[in-house]
Amino acid sequence: MSAKPSRPLGIRGIMLDPARLTERHEFYFDTLGKLAEWGYNTLWWHFVDDEGFVLKLDSHPELATPYAFSKAETRRFVKAAKQVGIEVVPEVECLGHARYLTRLPQYAHLADGDAHAFNAVCPSHRDTVPLLTEIIEEVADLFDGEYFHAGLDEVNLSGCKRCRRRMAGRPAWRIFTDHTKKLHEVITGCGKRMIMWADHVEKAPAMLKALPKDIVLCHWHYGEVNANKVFERSLAAGFEIVGGCSMLRHRDVIQPKSRQLRNTEQMVATGRRLAGKGMLGAVTTWWTARRILRDTGLPIAAYTGHLLSGGVANRAAFFQRYVQKEFGVRSKAAGNALAALHDKTLNLTELLAVSMDSPADLVSAVAMAGQKDFAERAADVRRANDAISTVARKAKRNLDQAKALVLSGQVAEGLLTNALDLVEAHKFYSRAEFLKDRGYERSEVAQPLEEVAGILGKMVSRLSGLCKEVSSEWDRTRHPGDAKKATRDLSVPCPVDSLLGRQARSRKYLESLRRGLERGTKAYLKGGPFPTGL
Repeated sequence: MSAKPSRPLGIRGIMLDPARLTERHEFYFDTLGKLAEWGYNTLWWHFVDDEGFVLKLDSHPELATPYAFSKAETRRFVKAAKQVGIEVVPEVECLGHARYLTRLPQYAHLADGDAHAFNAVCPSHRDTVPLLTEIIEEVADLFDGEYFHAGLDEVNLSGCKRCRRRMAGRPAWRIFTDHTKKLHEVITGCGKRMIMWADHVEKAPAMLKALPKDIVLCHWHYGEVNANKVFERSLAAGFEIVGGCSMLRHRDVIQPKSRQLRNTEQMVATGRRLAGKGMLGAVTTWWTARRILRDTGLPIAAYTGHLLSGGVANRAAFFQRYVQKEFGVRSKAAGNALAALHDKTLNLTELLAVSMDSPADLVSAVAMAGQKDFAERAADVRRANDAISTVARKAKRNLDQAKALVLSGQVAEGLLTNALDLVEAHKFYSRAEFLKDRGYERSEVAQPLEEVAGILGKMVSRLSGLCKEVSSEWDRTRHPGDAKKATRDLSVPCPVDSLLGRQARSRKYLESLRRGLERGTKAYLKGGPFPTGL
């Protein structure tokens, strides 16, 4: 018996992350209609984080980072969202993720915690709350909805003497609670209802007795969703809550992974179970988009909206309908292929291994590609990509999105294939070592070394083609001059490497290996040492 649709959740939300990567502004405006069509009624606007403050304030223009929204543009965006039934909720990080403030010389004295881990703006300094108040009040005036998100996740308040003195003889959560209450007073004074991330409440449930009960707690869980402990504990304490799931995490690359689909399915099921008991709904988070091609997140955003709106959790059936509706192509194979790409593509650990740019990566890549099912996985990705390529050739609309999905499959296929090629290169190199150790003629030893150089050349050529295509796709969808296109900021927590940047470094490294091996082989034929490096 097939499952039946359920009642939609109250809050059906998506969180976008322009702070870490600011897309072209038209993307946000153009996506509103799609979000409404897919069932969303809430958009959390995460425009503040360590890497950016994407709003030009009159009171603090120094905070604005490149490609920031003007106040007039922000008002237009809020109005456009409202016209399609979506409330835009601003989020200002008011404690952790505070490098947007403390990176500036005039606010460096407010830094707390570790700038390379869980940093914060110091809640014990007398300048902190007045500064945040100015920011909150100006931001709140731009958004006409009910809610204001204050952040408050992932902090470590042991990085300055002021906080350590206040902690003496009392639990650290007391400082956190005192700061939260001050923010709550500011936010309610602006006529808004405060939302906060609930990870610190989960760690110190005693806070549930101290915090104002009208704060909405967002319990974010991006793996297996455990509803019985933390969700129901907050509800029993008298709070209303929102579930936070994730369609894209910082460890996802090329495309969102199937585990995030499962996470969303579990969170929505929890929201349905606890609806009417104080769980207002769920918001899926689209974090740190720099590692993926922009448009490859759209199918999962659509699937999540479908679930939040009461749809049945049947991925294959949904993606088949998605292919037909978005591209005008009937293809069961393509729908299955789209689901397969979410399951088979690379996670961050795998990407770092197969996008080789160090000797350690070579070892990891050979070990990974030597696993029993690796070759079959590469073949699965190739078959899936072939099916989606057929859709791109036949697409009647949204051709650019179809091409982006094809390119994401080509990137995954290319990197997986490079890892398999490296295994072959390693075999030839081991053969050369075997021949050398048994006293064969240098010309015979050089033959497998030349094979290695040829394989490396093929890998470099493959990466060169992918880099060109990924760069072109970035320029089509994003700001071509954005430094984040191919670099990463090592000064912030969890520095995110772009897909293009990682591929480009791998190409450069493998080309240096190839050239070094060719030079070493020539020198070896003339009586020099056996070439090393693979």
